[in-house]
Amino acid sequence: MVGVAKTVAGLGGVATAVAVGLLVFTCFQVGGTSVPHGQVADAVRNVEIFQKVLLAGVIGLSIGTTYLFWGAELLGAAQLLLAAALFFAPLYLPGVIGDSSNEAVGQALGALQIGGSVLGALGLLVLIADIAIRVNQRVKVGVKADQIKLGKGIKEEGEKKNVILGKCWQLPFCRKFVRERCPIYHAGRTCWKELVGCMCEEQVIRNAMENKPIPKDALLAANFIPQNHRLSVEQKKARCYSCVIYNEHQRHKYKVGMWITVPGFFASYYLLHSLLFAIVFGILEKIDSVVNRATLGHMTYKPPDMFVEAMLAFLMLIALTYTMKLLEFTIFKIKV
Repeated sequence: MVGVAKTVAGLGGVATAVAVGLLVFTCFQVGGTSVPHGQVADAVRNVEIFQKVLLAGVIGLSIGTTYLFWGAELLGAAQLLLAAALFFAPLYLPGVIGDSSNEAVGQALGALQIGGSVLGALGLLVLIADIAIRVNQRVKVGVKADQIKLGKGIKEEGEKKNVILGKCWQLPFCRKFVRERCPIYHAGRTCWKELVGCMCEEQVIRNAMENKPIPKDALLAANFIPQNHRLSVEQKKARCYSCVIYNEHQRHKYKVGMWITVPGFFASYYLLHSLLFAIVFGILEKIDSVVNRATLGHMTYKPPDMFVEAMLAFLMLIALTYTMKLLEFTIFKIKV
């Protein structure tokens, strides 16, 4: 399958590059009002063929690269950037071409825009599928097991509730026999705030094994929290970042972040709909005016409301997926 995917991606890339090159070349060749009508008509027929090649190319390129690079961080971004370059071609190409007021140039620009739309739709589907799988895995298991060094393989304590955003001793990996003799537990604090804990600090485990009594009073218990002066603050934080308990806490933060992010986007879409619609309408109106000037002179054109609405939803989905990627990066990569 890898060989087939490479072939599909390669052929799709070649077809896309050739079609884009020929469409841009057509814009330069037949741009202007002094071009003979017969040459313009021939160019229009050629554009129809180039457009079909471009559509086949972007579909093959999208499918092939998706299979080959599935899971790569930049897959969706690369596809959407290429789609944007094609879709917004009517905005920047006329400035390079110069006088482009004829039908052939307009159709060539429109073909580039259609190719960008198709590639963008496929790229968005890839992006949504990728983020959906990532979210599902992050919500279930948090970070990957091979990134956990402290507490790896520890089973959940069944008798303790898994309190959302709870303290370390309210999470399922805190062991009961240690917890009852843990000064952090009796002080009502958390190991990631104190930068010492039962998964990383030898003194905490030794005290538990020796059944060393810990005062039940929070203020007195705080005095028994070990202070390891041999390690720097950065080294202590690194222990937290690889601890099963801390990363369970991060998983909770990710779930809460998702509960806020997704409804927040839907609320923004509803509450700011008029403003967002006007912004997208203005962008599309600018693009369509360029295309129309290339074909019909100064004829005014209003983008259909349904198309604007679809484009707004498309952009909101892109923004949502990348916001979720940013949330994942913030919580599981840099451990905020």
